[in-house]
Amino acid sequence: MAEFIRDLKRTHSCGELTAKDVGKEVVLFGWVHNRRDHGGAVFIDLRDRMGLTQVVFELEAGKELHDLAQELRYEYCIGVRGKVVSRGGNVNPRLVTGEIEVHGAQLSIFNRSETPPFLVEDKIDTAEEKRLHYRYLDLRRAPLQQTLMKRSQMNALTRSTLNRLGFVELETPYMVKHTPGGARNFLVPSRLNPGKFYALAESPQLFKQLFMVAGFDRYFQIVKCFRDEDLRLDRQP
Repeated sequence: MAEFIRDLKRTHSCGELTAKDVGKEVVLFGWVHNRRDHGGAVFIDLRDRMGLTQVVFELEAGKELHDLAQELRYEYCIGVRGKVVSRGGNVNPRLVTGEIEVHGAQLSIFNRSETPPFLVEDKIDTAEEKRLHYRYLDLRRAPLQQTLMKRSQMNALTRSTLNRLGFVELETPYMVKHTPGGARNFLVPSRLNPGKFYALAESPQLFKQLFMVAGFDRYFQIVKCFRDEDLRLDRQP
């Protein structure tokens, strides 16, 4: 049973199936967000970065499959193949996928998980230090994923708009000569020249001006600036 996923690709994310997909056979990959064992049926909420889908493993589908589903625990990483079925009157209005559920026909456990140090939920009271230590778990939470996706969308929109207006995206060096004055630099020792250092660029200004002189009158860059300063609300140290 664990072999079935090898030659298959995920057909849908866990956040896109709706009533229009009823009757389709689908393959979903994700993490076990929640699990409920009702004896004759095991219900799980399968999660990926796009959302949640309820999956049902019924005893009628086979004892081997049902027994494997009973082994599932929180944050197990799994793959499922099954059929999309309407929930009828048990619609969950809080979910995009709330009109349907997937009746599992095959199941593969990619990775088992020990008990996580905190719940992967939208709202948690876990100390920030612990969340940073287990950052890979914290980043599974929807609020953080949505923030990163919005940032990606904004960058893509910025690039698309500026490209349409005739701007050219260029890159400037990250390691430059240390120049005293202004913000404090992060220094990088030179391997080939002992006792000498590069500095991480605190601004692309000089290189930007060189581009202008060279004739790139419409230039843009989404750049990182490195300044050895104290932590502030709008910047990292």
